Amino acid sequence: MTDLVFTAEVAVGLLIALVGGFILAMLARRRAIARGKVLTMCGLRPGPGASWRSGFVRFGEDVIEWYALGGVSVRPRHTWQRRRLDIGAPVAMSPGEGLDAIHNAVRVACSHDGETFDLALAEPAYTALRSWVESAPPGATSAVT
Repeated sequence: MTDLVFTAEVAVGLLIALVGGFILAMLARRRAIARGKVLTMCGLRPGPGASWRSGFVRFGEDVIEWYALGGVSVRPRHTWQRRRLDIGAPVAMSPGEGLDAIHNAVRVACSHDGETFDLALAEPAYTALRSWVESAPPGATSAVT
């Protein structure tokens, strides 16, 4: 009986260690992705019929980078250049639209070099995106409609 109790204690201890290690790894990944910059939650829908994918968005000097929420990679899955990014008007998302992780999310139709996709952001994050696109240096060809 004592062997069974010891085995159960070891199994529970290993499970707790694995969960703790996973949480620490995700926090370290998020910190590595941020590199001192602010990250915000952002949903990505690559096409009109596709499902939403949750992730983080980070604004750089000339690019916006999208990182998947899960995984171990610290490289962005998508990168869009400010000068070639066009964003549309925000549309409020309903709770049943498939992306409930972002409170008061708005959907924004975007295009970049002929590729169309939708981003879902919280309203303040959309304002930051719009300001970021509009504040392109002189000579930029980006447009906000």
